[in-house]
Amino acid sequence: MTRLCIKRLNGQTTDLDLTAAIYSIGRSAENDIVLDGGRVSRHHGRLERDGDSYAIVDLESHNGTFVNGMRIQQPARLNLGDEIGVGPHVLVYGPPAEAVTIPGPVTVSLEKDYAVLLSEATSVFQKASPAGEETRPPGAAQKEQRTLRLLFDLSNALSALYSVPEVSEKALDILLESTRAEQGAIFLLDEYRSLHLATVRVRNAPTDAHPIVELSSTIADRILKERKGILTADAATDDRFAHGYSVVVRQLRSLACAPLLGKSGDLGILYLENNKSIGAFTREDLSLLCAVASQIGLAIENARFFDALKRTNEELEQIVEERTAALRETQLKLFQTEKMAALSRLVAGVAHEINNPLGALRSNLDLLIQMFGRAATSPGRQPEEAALFENLTSLGQTSLLACGRIGAVVRSLTAFVRLDQAEFKPASLNDGVQTVLQLMGPSVRQGIRLTTRLGDLPEIPCYPALLNQALMHLIENACQAIKQSGEVTIETLRQGDYAVIRIHDTGRGIPKEHLPRIFEPGFTTKGVGVGVGMGLAVAQRIIQEHHGTIDVESEVDQGCLVTIHLPLAGN
Repeated sequence: MTRLCIKRLNGQTTDLDLTAAIYSIGRSAENDIVLDGGRVSRHHGRLERDGDSYAIVDLESHNGTFVNGMRIQQPARLNLGDEIGVGPHVLVYGPPAEAVTIPGPVTVSLEKDYAVLLSEATSVFQKASPAGEETRPPGAAQKEQRTLRLLFDLSNALSALYSVPEVSEKALDILLESTRAEQGAIFLLDEYRSLHLATVRVRNAPTDAHPIVELSSTIADRILKERKGILTADAATDDRFAHGYSVVVRQLRSLACAPLLGKSGDLGILYLENNKSIGAFTREDLSLLCAVASQIGLAIENARFFDALKRTNEELEQIVEERTAALRETQLKLFQTEKMAALSRLVAGVAHEINNPLGALRSNLDLLIQMFGRAATSPGRQPEEAALFENLTSLGQTSLLACGRIGAVVRSLTAFVRLDQAEFKPASLNDGVQTVLQLMGPSVRQGIRLTTRLGDLPEIPCYPALLNQALMHLIENACQAIKQSGEVTIETLRQGDYAVIRIHDTGRGIPKEHLPRIFEPGFTTKGVGVGVGMGLAVAQRIIQEHHGTIDVESEVDQGCLVTIHLPLAGN
């Protein structure tokens, strides 16, 4: 009779006598040969009788089916000794017959290898007797169905959970429903291989209960070192554990424990106890516990992978945010540089075009004033004519003053962009404030009283044009915050090694929820057509480039106070 030796990933081996015409293979519980693992498809492949042998057929599985290391595309007829690769499992066709280990009688005190217990719990194949008679004990089929149903329900429940606490709690709840355990717990190993209580669940416990679970170090060491499932009917009288501290103190009775294993090795321990009854657990319970522990171990490992992936995604998102912020700063700086360059070119052209005709106008006015003055005082001039020339002289002087005003505006505009002071050099903050105020348009200052209190400040090392630009943005914002009438106060003073500028307005103020965002590029609360949200961002960037700080204090309807600290020379 031909056999199939199934070598699973966890090390267990199962021999199956091939008698049927077809055997389905896959991860789904409805298959004839059930193989677990993420690389096994639900309906992975099929064994079909082919004369005196069998052929393996791949059912378009995701990861493929292999025969002797070669992936098959068509049905492949098998020869004795061929190895079929399905995910992480190996199925050997026609190995030499070996005796199948038959589980021994049920005991109430048991210590057995984890892999053997897991094989007993998960194997769905039974060796047929020569006469085709049922050789299993009465009720074995029902127990087998119960085990498979529990594992199926557990698998479905755990597949939708992605955190270690959720996986642990769900698994313990299912075990408490399926066994006589009064309390269950999961202990997990940390990076130093120390056990820590991860989850504990108590049957019918009130929501505010705080259960206590202590795992005997004697039991834990034996489980982890030897990878054994352990069952005891009465730990207090069991020679293996009776001397344990927690066994004596808590008067432990019925215990069942199994190791939690994953692909990376030991993960922890699955623990059930019942201190109300002696002999509460059977060998079938221990085998079931090992089968459940196998699924819990994989689920916990997957949950940890998911947590690690989530953390990695969060770190990547943080990196993206930081890179995006850096890109925004670079764009802001480029915007600022281009704006100043364009303004400089504009001012240079305007100043040139104004200064040339303005110089000629002033010269002509000077000449006309002198001529009108001489004409008015010439001998023999009629009084009416003398009065006319005096009026013309007065008009000329008024026009000359207007030309002076125009020249002052041009000089202020040139000083604002500092076309001749683009380098880093000492400059007066007070001069900068006065220059900005001279350039403030009437539409901005309408109904607003501007008050200055300029202290005695030394020159500070700075980029004068950039500082003027920052002051312009801040003073304009203060004026725009005032609806109809109000006051804006600009104060300069010295505090230790810093020059301080305070700009206070009596406007509508800034809500607290908006304060953290006022320096974000593009953020504005002024409404459509008033601003694009770049002024404060540009001002902050300029102040930071001068190694200074800018702080904003504000309350709704109480105005706003902007305080700037700039280091003095040598600081």
